[in-house]
Amino acid sequence: MNRQLKKRIKKVFEAPEPDLNEKEKFLRMLPQPQISMLKFILIQASYIRKQTLFLSMLLLFPALKSANNIRTGDLWVASAFIPFLGLLAVAESTRSTTYGMGEFEMATRFSLKSTVLARMSVLGLLDAFIFCCFIPLCCINSSLSIIQTGVYLLVPYLLTVNISLWISRHFHGKEVIYACMSVAAMVSGVNVALCIRADYVYQFNFLKWWLILSALLVGEMIYETYRTIKQTEELAWNL
Repeated sequence: MNRQLKKRIKKVFEAPEPDLNEKEKFLRMLPQPQISMLKFILIQASYIRKQTLFLSMLLLFPALKSANNIRTGDLWVASAFIPFLGLLAVAESTRSTTYGMGEFEMATRFSLKSTVLARMSVLGLLDAFIFCCFIPLCCINSSLSIIQTGVYLLVPYLLTVNISLWISRHFHGKEVIYACMSVAAMVSGVNVALCIRADYVYQFNFLKWWLILSALLVGEMIYETYRTIKQTEELAWNL
């Protein structure tokens, strides 16, 4: 085949330059059913494992059982379970990356960032509801105020969430869940040890330091959540 014939064949089968206006027009013609933000969040909530919801609600029972006889020194009975509530939230919200399903979920209609953010929001609301029930129950017969009780229970939760989110961002694979479980057990053990060996830190004089610590942990949780969402964008670009 001579060179002239090759040039003619190439010219005949050469693809035309894309017309961006026609492309936009074609995309607008495709059916795109609308979905509200509330419906999207409810859809993502339905994908949260039922055992996660069950175990989260199950943590209310220690408070229900001890609400009638809990005392100031017995707050560790309730606070020992709080780190595992944070563990459940982190394990469920980062399940896609932990089990290597991030690439599969990025092929869906909604971005992985939106999906992770929606699930984190649902789990955050669930944990907020549990705290709203948990804290007043622990205050029924306790000499501690509702603010003190709330701070003493919130700090172990936030500490577990922050460390677990950091671990899930820097490591991947099923081993991450075991590391997060170890963190929850460690925080729970330290919290119990403080209640037994150094219960003076729960006196009213130390409340301001607890409030400062909780504020710092809230700020750190916002940062870790932001970094987790940001990591999903980086994952999309890498893939």
